[in-house]
Amino acid sequence: MRTLYHDKPFSQGAENVIKRARQLADVRWTPVKPLPNALRSKGPEKKEYYYGYFSAWHPQTGLPYSSCRTVEKYIGWNVSLETYLSALRNPHSVLYTRELKNSPGTKANTYYGIVCSMYVSYALQLPYRVVCKDWPALPHVHQVDIDPLENLRLCDIMLEPKSHIGIITDIRRDADGKIYDIEVSESTLPLVVSNRFTPEEFQRFWIDDGYSVWRYDLVDEVTYTPDPFVYVDGDPEVAPPKINEDILPDFGNKANYRVGDEPVELCVLTEGWESIEVTDPAGKVTSYPAEEKLVLHPETVGIYAARLRRGDDYSDSVNWCMVNIDLSFEKEKFAFGEDLRIKFSNAAPDTVFYTTLNDDTYYVPWSGCLSEEEIASGTASIPAPTKPGLYYVLVMAKNNYGIYTSKYTSVIVE
Repeated sequence: MRTLYHDKPFSQGAENVIKRARQLADVRWTPVKPLPNALRSKGPEKKEYYYGYFSAWHPQTGLPYSSCRTVEKYIGWNVSLETYLSALRNPHSVLYTRELKNSPGTKANTYYGIVCSMYVSYALQLPYRVVCKDWPALPHVHQVDIDPLENLRLCDIMLEPKSHIGIITDIRRDADGKIYDIEVSESTLPLVVSNRFTPEEFQRFWIDDGYSVWRYDLVDEVTYTPDPFVYVDGDPEVAPPKINEDILPDFGNKANYRVGDEPVELCVLTEGWESIEVTDPAGKVTSYPAEEKLVLHPETVGIYAARLRRGDDYSDSVNWCMVNIDLSFEKEKFAFGEDLRIKFSNAAPDTVFYTTLNDDTYYVPWSGCLSEEEIASGTASIPAPTKPGLYYVLVMAKNNYGIYTSKYTSVIVE
């Protein structure tokens, strides 16, 4: 009889990394209508992508894959699990009414989703997504010699900088310490999954396909907070929070909306109500007729609440937050080889901490954290793009509902 032993996390931080990975791989969710998705077929000569749907009322495990970079609505970062799961319950939400398959790039369809680099960045608690090509240049990441294979350890990274990244979340060994199998968790079309590989399968599927193993030196510093919307082994056992069945915003409960280009649609899901009461950040209450959909264009930043009223009877409340980061360039056009200078300010007190440079296909040639001096001055310099063209820049801040962004702001390099 074979006895196998799971590798134990080598620190509390390593255990936290695995728990963070499990949160997004083990979460169970169910669409109430057909939900857009993206699929991939990898043949002997090329990859092909297809766009379809998750079936209504068919439960799924693991977050949906979607390269939603044109809207920057990544689950776990920009969108909480509560926001995602509550949007799933609303048949009028953006998950069912907006598809991304015709947006620039490939592998995008679901309005909220996650990609491989975002998944591993989340598991390792990086400040934000590090795209695959940039991992080897990170200051606290180094390549690992896996000869012998037994050198592998939990939280190691599987990386092919041109295409994909995953993370090792379990290793089983026999009594002599020889590896029996390796679990790799990854965000891959159409879902986040965890698969076990024998040593031969690991070699054939990963290493022979150009992947190498990398290690993050700051694993011990990773923290973990249980989420009541998904249970991970070792979490406190609590009843799942109730999702409002009467009224929901189209982005889901506790979502961020940008002032100006993201109107708020409040959807009334049950009948018999007389009015919708909306409370603004200053506490002012405005009453509207309880129609199926109420579209608002709030201009004041801060948290809003809405509930339904019928006489002295009220529904539970839902919330959202209006955000507004202003971003501009120091001039309309930059010469090729010139750094891009930006100016930014946030109408909320949240710190603007990160910026990304995107080309006209929304590929990310550069991204990074702002320095303390840049944050304080509200100005920053982005390294010169490597070729002329049209570019888009985002800056980001974070509040209790997640990381939110400025509008995509364009600039020409010539």
